[in-house]
Amino acid sequence: MPATKTFTNQVVTFLYLAYRLAGKDTSELLRIPELMEQTIEMVGPQIEAIAKDINEWNDMYCLGYGATYPIALEGALKLKEITYAHCEGMLSTEFKHGPLSAVSKGFPIVFVAGPNDVPLIISGINEVKVRGARTITIAEEDARLRANGDDLVVIPKSDAQISALLGVLPLQLLSYHMSVLRGFDPDFPNLATC
Repeated sequence: MPATKTFTNQVVTFLYLAYRLAGKDTSELLRIPELMEQTIEMVGPQIEAIAKDINEWNDMYCLGYGATYPIALEGALKLKEITYAHCEGMLSTEFKHGPLSAVSKGFPIVFVAGPNDVPLIISGINEVKVRGARTITIAEEDARLRANGDDLVVIPKSDAQISALLGVLPLQLLSYHMSVLRGFDPDFPNLATC
């Protein structure tokens, strides 16, 4: 079974450790369960609609930068694990070095944007839009992202590190909905057990 809870708990554990080592107040982390519930409520219907729109694609990319880079990797892994589609996670700044040439009309590319990375992500969105890609951006509300991309999946405002963690939820939901649409049981994927 895909370990969505395991990933989330590992991130929270390391966030707590990082906050403590930095002498930062950890009380912000107590908001995570509430923010996660808000995220699921906010993105649910939109993600389900996006899943229907892009389900025919068997190749896609999931791009992040900074704290959202590991989130993009996790999202790509979940898409591979339970939809059996090829999804490559990578740094958004590295995308133009080869993979950009594979982009065609409608090709789905998911961006996970941290609140401090918006100008950089917009640059990436524009690079793929000129080639006809369908861009799906997961981020806090931002008029610049809304104006430049196709779909903006809005997550609640929070600390930049927590925002990155919240970005994984829409990716997990996208994987779930695409898996169901393809007729696969997301709780019992065909993963190697040895």
